[in-house]
Amino acid sequence: MDSSGSADGPSGEEVPEIIEEETPPKPEEDVPEVEEELVEEEEPDPDKISAIEIYLGGPRDKGIFLGEAKYGLTSKDAYAIYGDRLLQSGFLFASENTEYDFEPGSVHYMYVHAFIPKYGWEYIRQRVPISGDSDYSQSIELHIDGPSHDGVIEEGKAENLRISGWSADLSAQEGTGIEKIEIYLNGPRDFGTFLGEADYGRERQDVANAYGNANFTDSGYTLTFDASQLGAGTENTIYIYSYSKTGTYTMAMRDIVMEGEKDASNIIISVEADLNDNLIEISGWAVSTDDIHNTGPRDTDVEYINKKIVFTSSKNGNEDIFSIGIDGSDLTQLTDSTDKDAYPDVSPDGKKISYTSDIGGYWQIMVMDWYGKNKIQLTNDPVRSGYSTWSFDGRYIFYEVYKDGDWEIYRMNSDGSGRKRLTFNAGTDDWHPFAHPYQYRVIFESGAVGHEDLYIMDHDGDNIERLSESSSRKRVPCMSVDGQYIVFMGYEDKLGFVYIMDENGENIRKISNRRKSGHPFISPDNSIIAFESSVDGQNEIFIINLDGSGETRLTDIPGSDWDPVFMYQMP
Repeated sequence: MDSSGSADGPSGEEVPEIIEEETPPKPEEDVPEVEEELVEEEEPDPDKISAIEIYLGGPRDKGIFLGEAKYGLTSKDAYAIYGDRLLQSGFLFASENTEYDFEPGSVHYMYVHAFIPKYGWEYIRQRVPISGDSDYSQSIELHIDGPSHDGVIEEGKAENLRISGWSADLSAQEGTGIEKIEIYLNGPRDFGTFLGEADYGRERQDVANAYGNANFTDSGYTLTFDASQLGAGTENTIYIYSYSKTGTYTMAMRDIVMEGEKDASNIIISVEADLNDNLIEISGWAVSTDDIHNTGPRDTDVEYINKKIVFTSSKNGNEDIFSIGIDGSDLTQLTDSTDKDAYPDVSPDGKKISYTSDIGGYWQIMVMDWYGKNKIQLTNDPVRSGYSTWSFDGRYIFYEVYKDGDWEIYRMNSDGSGRKRLTFNAGTDDWHPFAHPYQYRVIFESGAVGHEDLYIMDHDGDNIERLSESSSRKRVPCMSVDGQYIVFMGYEDKLGFVYIMDENGENIRKISNRRKSGHPFISPDNSIIAFESSVDGQNEIFIINLDGSGETRLTDIPGSDWDPVFMYQMP
């Protein structure tokens, strides 16, 4: 019989009965007694991930369960970061989409949960934009007065968190033209948690005065909900929909952060998602933090299909981020805002670029895809934040902040949450961080102008050590992927040159004789160094072998080019 209990074959035809001849039994004394073996199920390793589940619009207790991902697959991205030991840490969830309608241009939040027996369920929150253009009405104005963007919600105010603002349809002939306001949490309509319909029609004389239209007097809205269960330190997103009386609508989003600090995570997850009307596919890799504390250097003998250098250029009269092949081909502009964009750094898997953007007079940290799409602002503070660097596993971003009159080193999670100050040297600049290639440590530059030196500390700011006994001026460090070498900007007669030294600070030597050079960076395969150097008053990008041979000019375009970093990708 098949599993349904039917005696029919796959085609439904009757299966003929097969009669077997009976075999005479052996005498009882000749039949050996067989002891039945009990096969015990193998207990999962308490320190390792044993299951992964995918949710949309909220975590396990609030979100939409999409399904369990298959875990233990080969991941080249994990291999590039951790080596052979964690090669089988990939996961995949793929399913035909027959149930969900993903609106073009909408933004979803995916919650990828991993189960480690020792710790239980933990998750990461992933922003997933849907391709296409939204169908929002151009005539509806929707504004959010509170809470503020990225505002920290104090614990005492969370129980009665008030959302307020105003909305009006500018094409309406009478009244505000708005039928209703709906508010959701952590996902668009039909996906996020429905918080309720806002109280609409509150007096907003300021709006009526601003537009010179008395019809907009009652355009205010408000809604209060209990946010006390959202979890300390968590990031959440409010979705506000305004519907006109003619059936059109628009939507606005507001990110909030709950006061407090999240518990330290015991998982590291990298996610890629494709959500469309035909297919849902979520893939990536996931490891337990216990797995990586004793990892060694990454393998440098890796095949890469995409080898580029990302850099800052004033080619078009503004500071923007560009990429170029290491052979000088395929120049591509990645940012084009009116603000200045500079100081790029590339995630370990080569798929994300963090950079510094001058927004409203303050440097802020941004992240985008390697090809320049899906730009997201990670910091939104009234201080300068810049010069980001990714930890070896993509879990953290280290960066510098100008605070209290000098530069200090900070750390945040790669999604912008969990910000933490690491250095506290009043009157001394601690800046230009570079994340260690396989440990939770960070190298940085510190000291008075003209007397800078290189230091290293743990990712939480502890155990600060000076890297070299030499008193020579050293700035802007970068460590090779195997941890054996550190390149930096050294000085001779007040002019910068590219230098290299062993990881213990010894054997310091000059790599290039080009004067006015700086920002050296070693390629992921340990083969070449990229750096900037002045040519006829303009900075250009050069590459050179680690032994100082084969120096080659890479850029020859209008304007200055500087801050080179490598972007290598595996097949």
